[in-house]
Amino acid sequence: MVFGSMNLSRWSLPIVILVWWTEQRVASLELGASCTNPVGEAGKCILFRECQPLVNIYNNPITTQQDTEFLTQSRCGMLQRKTLVCCAGSNQRSSLPEPPHCGVQLSDRILGGQLTEIDEFPWTALIQFQKPDGSFGFHCGGSLINERYVVTAAHCIKSIPRSWKVHRVRLGEWDLSKADDCKEGFCSDAPIDLDIEKIVVHKNYDTKDQSNANDIALIRFTRPVKYSETVRPICLLLSESLRNRNHVGLPSYAASWGKTETAAASEVKLKVEMNVTSLQECTRAYQRGGILLKATHMCAGGVYGVDTCSGDSGGPLMRQIAGVWYLIGVVSFGPQKCGTAGVPGVYTNVAEYIDWIRDNIY
Repeated sequence: MVFGSMNLSRWSLPIVILVWWTEQRVASLELGASCTNPVGEAGKCILFRECQPLVNIYNNPITTQQDTEFLTQSRCGMLQRKTLVCCAGSNQRSSLPEPPHCGVQLSDRILGGQLTEIDEFPWTALIQFQKPDGSFGFHCGGSLINERYVVTAAHCIKSIPRSWKVHRVRLGEWDLSKADDCKEGFCSDAPIDLDIEKIVVHKNYDTKDQSNANDIALIRFTRPVKYSETVRPICLLLSESLRNRNHVGLPSYAASWGKTETAAASEVKLKVEMNVTSLQECTRAYQRGGILLKATHMCAGGVYGVDTCSGDSGGPLMRQIAGVWYLIGVVSFGPQKCGTAGVPGVYTNVAEYIDWIRDNIY
């Protein structure tokens, strides 16, 4: 990355800093870890180039010995041979958007049919996996929540075949079979494939837990994404009143490229409408299989032939409140036969994880 005419790669740093960063043995923190800078201020361990206060010091035409010491003592680790620094303040932290900067689609056409419009639900993401034979495939979904992060399911990261690797995230997709998406005179920009900088899986997610508790993860891109008609973030239930809202009996929507009633994955993004069901009713349906549900779960559906299915994992369960779309659930698991009457699908209750999301983005 270039700031003005100055390249901020590690090779362009002042020689005294480069030598210090190379030779000093300091405690190495992970990207995004909490830290304390040389003057005792709390911060996050991030890439040097993304910490504007330190970049400003570096770019100062006159650098004092004190400045140099502050820069060198701010080092907190390395990521792929790039320097991480302890960056204090709020400038380096990603924010979660609020209406009208999220949850708004430029057209609103949810009525009728299972097929989405090109610009419908512009926050839906596809998670791409690399397989040992060199091929790639989209097998999970996600939801864009700001310019750097997608929310998905933990099992999309931890419960995949051992030989698979999470490769990239795609945004702005509609029809996987075509390079250009056009419908009724509207043509969208090409989809965006984003490289992954970091994945955070909830620490209490256990692959052996049948209930898939804490089935939530965050994926951070290596760069911010530019919003467009087909790439926009969905809102989260940030306020206390929204978090405590009861959705039972009310319509919700899921959107994805998962399996259809023909058992084949769809090439085009689909949507399905389902009512949110009570946890008590849902618990009764799953207790027979020894699965215990908690407040961190949410259920929807239970009507024959109407459900999320294989390939939808990690995708959004959404509700429109006062004209704004909110992410209320993350697709987690369901009956072995999708769309089984009386057995709703189970979702991670996103309202229970707002603080976790806030604590794990930077």
